[in-house]
Amino acid sequence: KMTSTPITIPVINIAPYLDGTDKQGVADLVGKACEDIGFFMIQGHNIPLNLLQQVQTEATQFFDLPLETKQETSAPFGLGYMGEGTENVAATLKEESKVQDTKESLNLTLPVRDEVWPQNPPQLNDVCKSYYESVEQLASQLMRLFALALNLEEDFFDDKVNNAFTVLRMLNYPAQDPSTVDFSTDSPTTRNAEHTDYGTLTILWSPDSRGLQARSRQGEWIDVVAPVDHFIINIGDLMMNWTNDKWISTLHRVIPHKDTLGTRRMSLPFFHNPNPDAMIECIPGCFDDASNPKKYQPILAKSHLEMKVSKALGKEEKME
Repeated sequence: KMTSTPITIPVINIAPYLDGTDKQGVADLVGKACEDIGFFMIQGHNIPLNLLQQVQTEATQFFDLPLETKQETSAPFGLGYMGEGTENVAATLKEESKVQDTKESLNLTLPVRDEVWPQNPPQLNDVCKSYYESVEQLASQLMRLFALALNLEEDFFDDKVNNAFTVLRMLNYPAQDPSTVDFSTDSPTTRNAEHTDYGTLTILWSPDSRGLQARSRQGEWIDVVAPVDHFIINIGDLMMNWTNDKWISTLHRVIPHKDTLGTRRMSLPFFHNPNPDAMIECIPGCFDDASNPKKYQPILAKSHLEMKVSKALGKEEKME
């Protein structure tokens, strides 16, 4: 009888790409991960753990402020502070979904501006700006790796992401009362409903990622548990469009984890999207008119993002 190997999330050391000793070797591993499951973890990324932990400290202080103080920071398009139950990511896939997510978030974009970046705690802006710039650079490096993985020139995506629309989100999942959580069902109460990400790629850091699950192509939910100094990378819908489904934008969710009940959960996803005016059309080498025709019409990145954000927030949103 055939036994299928359980799917795991691969761990890739990107140092040989960054230092130039084996760029294609790293790219091949990335390409395989993007085809198989659309998720991988990276080490060797050169972003110091103490910077990540500083961001976590500042974010914790922010979320501990009184609600009315947090609500002073708010801007359109899901920026600034969003309280619990404002966002419904499940609706980005199924219009009728009413699952409100049990999380609050602070959502930052560069450049730093008052209505999006809070004044309190006082160190938050400097620490988060420094982290934002590091992870923005990492995203550019990953896009170059993606190009090599797709057998394109390394700079293929450069002019499509040199004015990328990016958002750094800090998510706080307040502690759950263990008596309200039922582990016996197949569909536990989610803390963040199942969804795919909208753009090119997401770079996630969490001090404890337990509870995050990704759905394999075979339909099983796989735990994504990363060592604290690794980032979790997954690709988004526009990357899947770009590659004509060769790469997969994977459904993922956050569910209660029995070992972390009664504690808050925090994660810092950085969402990377193409330039708003980039036209996303099938990449050369990802289609063949006879055997593998193009599955998507070309779409402007901006139109796709406005549609997804509007569905998540339940009202029409336009990029500024």
